[in-house]
Amino acid sequence: MFTQEELIQFHGVFRNSQEFLEIDCGCTNPRYGDTPGKLRVYIEGKIEIDCTCMDNCPKVNISPIEFARHAGRTNAHNNWKSQIWVFSHDGHKIALWRTCLLKYHTHIFQRPLRQVIHRDEFLRCSQCNKERRFILRNNRRCSDVPNHSLTCDDGEERGSRKVCRGCPRDSKCGGCEKCVCFGCDWCRFDDCNCQTCVEFIMNM
Repeated sequence: MFTQEELIQFHGVFRNSQEFLEIDCGCTNPRYGDTPGKLRVYIEGKIEIDCTCMDNCPKVNISPIEFARHAGRTNAHNNWKSQIWVFSHDGHKIALWRTCLLKYHTHIFQRPLRQVIHRDEFLRCSQCNKERRFILRNNRRCSDVPNHSLTCDDGEERGSRKVCRGCPRDSKCGGCEKCVCFGCDWCRFDDCNCQTCVEFIMNM
């Protein structure tokens, strides 16, 4: 997977096979200190980490985002590449994004079920005008939902169900600063001409 020239800059390499590379890693929390782990980079692009913060830690084969959250870091879904580090040959910590270890990584983070609403959700179908939970930006019709699991004949989602993804205090909340994201790489688009998107893209 990786050449000897690439790996000579790292310390703590356990295994370098045709299937995966295993190496010492860690994540630093300013309050609680370092959380150690073993990182595996697979040839197909997947990354897994076994946490070694204690001998019987149940966090094994977890994603780097889960590992960073386990270490107490916030906003891990956006910043895990800079929050997780490996050791250089001289013992210094290097953020993953500064290394060659991510050259095979292709997996995209999938939003957890109960995470706050984003601007690309709870839109209305362009045909039946019913409020739907469209996750992909190009979904605008009930027929666009994957696996055809939704049609225009289906009723709208009950208000009591929206509390799972909406404001934790009010299931009828239409979107406030507490439950709607007002700017991230999921809900701001460089081909959108609205003022909010333009300002967000310019300030990235």
